[in-house]
Amino acid sequence: MVPGNKTMIHARIHEGRIEVQDPIPDEWEGQLVKILPMTPDDPLPDLEVWLVALHGMGPMEFEPGERELISGALAATRAS
Repeated sequence: MVPGNKTMIHARIHEGRIEVQDPIPDEWEGQLVKILPMTPDDPLPDLEVWLVALHGMGPMEFEPGERELISGALAATRAS
């Protein structure tokens, strides 16, 4: 969910077609969907607010073995 009670899903454009990356919510059945492309230049005003809140939570804490699991997943992603 994004602020303002709106649902957002991820999609990508591949060879001129939109490929949805997330399941389409049931409540969207029969509805028109507005597709808004985003670029790195688009302003994200809420991002600064979210970052302040995130940093206010303090440093990240890991469960035993979690740091290694995350590092392995990132390494696998970078290798592919």
